[in-house]
Amino acid sequence: MSPRLSALAFAVLGGLIGPFSQPLGAEELVANAVGMAEQRDAHLGLNVFGLSFHTNRDAGYNEINPGVGLRYEVWRPAAHWSVFGDASVYYDSSREWAKYVGVGAYYSLTSSWKIGATIVYAQSESYNRGKPFFAAVPGLAVEYRRVVFNVVLLPSERAASKVTGLALFLTIPLIHRD
Repeated sequence: MSPRLSALAFAVLGGLIGPFSQPLGAEELVANAVGMAEQRDAHLGLNVFGLSFHTNRDAGYNEINPGVGLRYEVWRPAAHWSVFGDASVYYDSSREWAKYVGVGAYYSLTSSWKIGATIVYAQSESYNRGKPFFAAVPGLAVEYRRVVFNVVLLPSERAASKVTGLALFLTIPLIHRD
């Protein structure tokens, strides 16, 4: 990734994280210090893609979307926050292979529920006439027995329709820190 693109990704993440930052109490500072000590440990997961649901059900979209990828948690900047990187390929709703890399952040609402967004750089013949593009992809996740069930909003090219539907995929831990 070019230095300008890296700086842009971190600036965007900073903009997402900044408004939600809160002063930390003594207990959270200790927990954060422990979390930072653990950052040498890896947290690697396998993304397994599978389903999508569209707002326009009559358009004939493919709603079975097999694919695989990797998610790597790279940083825990504060209590309840995690920053991760994704790289995946999947068969999209227009029956084309889509590829993306992204940097995202999520906030843990509870021990199981997370909310966040990923800035992706993607390419598919289905979008933007096959040219690579950037998109912000918001999502919600729930973790059950270390498997994360992810639901993300599908971006749209058209200004009239901001969301075309939802995609569902799993993140299965390969290496996990306790």
